[in-house]
Amino acid sequence: MNAARALLTLLRRLEAAGTALAFATMVCVLGWDILGREVFGGGKIWATPIAVYCNVFIAFIGMGLASAGGAHLRPKFLDNAAPQALDGAFNRLTDIGFALFSVGAAWLCLKVTQQSVQLAETDPVLQWQVWPFQVILVVAFGIAVVRHLLYAAYPGLKPNDSGGENAPPSDEQVREYAVQRAAEPRA
Repeated sequence: MNAARALLTLLRRLEAAGTALAFATMVCVLGWDILGREVFGGGKIWATPIAVYCNVFIAFIGMGLASAGGAHLRPKFLDNAAPQALDGAFNRLTDIGFALFSVGAAWLCLKVTQQSVQLAETDPVLQWQVWPFQVILVVAFGIAVVRHLLYAAYPGLKPNDSGGENAPPSDEQVREYAVQRAAEPRA
């Protein structure tokens, strides 16, 4: 279990570093383009495609970060579908199901990437081969396979569902808020 925890931590750190670098690159490239257009009268034609590729990287690798933080999107209408006694098995089944979905998605992305290599497809503006950018999707889904199989094997490693920004406050959050409100001076 310690090796699984270490692997999940390493994956999360690599994903976080990669998305931070991609985001910084996107901001710099677009900033340079805007500065060029507004100050010097001409932008760079390559800026937008590079920013789009960075955004694709952020979105797909960010999917793993959301999953690692318990904030991924999922259908919540099935939360009470299984009896409470079967919650553990149901949670493992959902992780295995998502891992299988990710295997299929990774395979499909790999096939598309192989075709792009065979056809030598290039970006029309940059004239760069597109397959290196498509590999990002294969990697993202591959990481999801590993992550969710580890969650199924070691349920204690799976993060609690953060619920996202629309989640109701926990009882502890409600108590903290009540204490803060009670301590505020009355006008």
